[in-house]
Amino acid sequence: MRQFLYGLAFVLLVFAGATAIAEIFHMLASGVYRPVSLGSIWYSLHGNSLVGFQALIEKNISPLVWSPVQLILTMPTWIVLGVPGLILLLTCRPRHRGLGSGLG
Repeated sequence: MRQFLYGLAFVLLVFAGATAIAEIFHMLASGVYRPVSLGSIWYSLHGNSLVGFQALIEKNISPLVWSPVQLILTMPTWIVLGVPGLILLLTCRPRHRGLGSGLG
């Protein structure tokens, strides 16, 4: 399980880095910083599932839960993916046993 989460951390960090680089290139090209939110990416890929996800949250959990979820969806993608990726990377990294542990 630890290896899976460590791999997931790398995937999250790669996607976070890709969106950060895309934002930098867009800023250099246009001269204006415009963050790319996770919600806008989700809506571009499949808008109906985002609307369905909102209905699912509001109906099955609570309408009050949608506000924090919406806040996360409006944040820049590199933050939303980078923070959990960094936490997973730091908590699930392989353990080193110390100096000389591999010397028979």
